[in-house]
Amino acid sequence: MKQKTLANLLMSRFTIFMVTILLMAAPLFYFIITHYYAEDLIRVQAMAHIPKPRLDFQLDTVVGLVIQILSMVMILGMSIFLIMRFVPVKLWRPFYDTLHKISHFKVEDGSVPEFETSNVKEFAELNTTLKRILSQNVQSYKVQKQFTENASHELQTPLAIVQSKLDLLLQDKDLTQEQATLMQDIYHEISRMSKLNRNLLLLAKIENAQYKLNEKVNIAEKIQSLIPSLELLADGIIIRLQIKNDKLTVDCNEVLLESLISNLVVNAVRHNYSDGEIVISLENSTLTVTNTSKERSLDSTHIFERFYRSSLTQKGNGLGLAIVKSICDYNHWTINYFYEKGLHNFSVRF
Repeated sequence: MKQKTLANLLMSRFTIFMVTILLMAAPLFYFIITHYYAEDLIRVQAMAHIPKPRLDFQLDTVVGLVIQILSMVMILGMSIFLIMRFVPVKLWRPFYDTLHKISHFKVEDGSVPEFETSNVKEFAELNTTLKRILSQNVQSYKVQKQFTENASHELQTPLAIVQSKLDLLLQDKDLTQEQATLMQDIYHEISRMSKLNRNLLLLAKIENAQYKLNEKVNIAEKIQSLIPSLELLADGIIIRLQIKNDKLTVDCNEVLLESLISNLVVNAVRHNYSDGEIVISLENSTLTVTNTSKERSLDSTHIFERFYRSSLTQKGNGLGLAIVKSICDYNHWTINYFYEKGLHNFSVRF
């Protein structure tokens, strides 16, 4: 739908209204002219015994008055058009200044824009309301950011202490088999909780735009440097590379890029089988991670949601693909999933 400015809308509505009024009033104008102006002229001619000229008083009177009315309407319409065309430019300048500053506002910058002072009551109230709302958002963002950082730090410390204590207990030779099994289960849950805490913190930092340090990163070189650690994560599953564009470079945070690639590979491992295969391909401006699996197609409408699991037996905390989606959104990349010929495919378009 084509959008118009308020001034243009007012002008178009005014023109339609004026034309409609003139068309509706035309019969009334004709009646008044013929029954008052022209008729009076004919009576004066008859009373003064003036010979009938070769003129049609009625027609001439109608035409003359119509021309006068149309001229007045045109002059009035032109005046209104010029007023509506040029006067609103100055009147609406504070509004467009406010709109421009709002469109460039970022809550993570921590500053509220200063709006232009206006003597128009509505614009002044708008600026006051916006400034109050934006100030509240900035303050809420600062509180949330500080809480996230503090909570993560305070949680990570006792978790690390509990893990170290459990390590010491597991080395105790006097432990029974049952006690050792319980200790191992507790250690596993503590490790899982620690990883969950780190992942939630990572998501919070991405959404709060705290990764601002960007640099030029060659995607092919980054993948190849991660291969040794990715093969350890694969636990025997074969990883193959198909690099068709080794010149692709993106401007991004290197830590987030590593996290994106690692989470895609970890996801491919979890949905694979022992002698399966993972293919990491880079073609044009698209990175694709493909894996074999015994599972059928995943639900593409929910797989990027937090804590989503395709099955109750699935390992992990359900945050890996949510982190991938958050990183892509942060960098304005596109992430897609499709299932084809028994293979799960996740593609990131830079």
